[in-house]
Amino acid sequence: MARRGARPGSGVAQGSASALALAAAAARRFYVEGETKVEIARQLGVSRFKVARLLTDAQEAGLVRIQVVVPESLDGELAEGLRGTFGLRSAYVLRTQELELPAQRRAVARFTAGLLEESVTPDDVVGLAWGRTISALTAALSADLRCRFVQLSGALPRPDVEGSAVDLVRRAADATRSSATTFYAPLAVPDAATAEGLRSQSGISEALAELDRLTKAVVSVGAWRPGESTALDSLGTADQEALSAAGVVAEVTGVLVGRDGREVQALADRVIGVTGAQLHATPDVTAMACGDLPARAEATASVLRSGMVSTLVTHASHARAVLACGR
Repeated sequence: MARRGARPGSGVAQGSASALALAAAAARRFYVEGETKVEIARQLGVSRFKVARLLTDAQEAGLVRIQVVVPESLDGELAEGLRGTFGLRSAYVLRTQELELPAQRRAVARFTAGLLEESVTPDDVVGLAWGRTISALTAALSADLRCRFVQLSGALPRPDVEGSAVDLVRRAADATRSSATTFYAPLAVPDAATAEGLRSQSGISEALAELDRLTKAVVSVGAWRPGESTALDSLGTADQEALSAAGVVAEVTGVLVGRDGREVQALADRVIGVTGAQLHATPDVTAMACGDLPARAEATASVLRSGMVSTLVTHASHARAVLACGR
């Protein structure tokens, strides 16, 4: 029979100074001195399984208090709010004081580049979208990753984006000693038959097949407004108005999303690139979001509701606006 005040199987009992002392000794060696469980077991004369039990006992008895301090450059409270509200795996909110959108993009892109450099392995297949924030991200990469970068979609030439979709993927690969899978095609074409013809072309079909092998992807969120979405800017006025009427409020590399987070399929058969299903199937999708316009916050909230994004990187003013949309 277990002693009164003790949990069955536990070596720590209320009032048992020896059990508490042993748990405290194991905890100090593990958390403060950085010793392994095998080393601690040898020093204390117990099994390593007993050490694991002692560490748990130390936490449950209040002998160990773990405090996580978020760097001052990040807003942990806003990040946890986003993570809890939208069910994200991770969220990072920069305390940037920059008010201009280009500076916000650079800050978010540099941080995301750092995340990639810390997490990517040579076994990873990393999809890259195209756009202004992605351009800033590729310019910030420099670590030796030796992974494979894959172009997520075709592109629309824009004077404010330095390089085509092909250029950005190759730049990322060159900077990190990685390989690149690219293709030449527009983001969207006038009809489904043209899109199907392009997808079947040698080179494009092989590149698109890589999208089923993605382990990570980095995308940016576009609001469904002129100048805010590359997909919208590639369409004529009639298509733009029809899709707006269908409820589109956001776009992620050609995948259209409504306010409730559901994908709007009206353009899917005309897009050359990743599908919503492929993004959902990718284990780790990081979205970068910037800007202080209400439409941008609404777009980000809608994309987070979709479930296709696991990680968000943004700045404080945008995070607050997104959380307001999520309430």
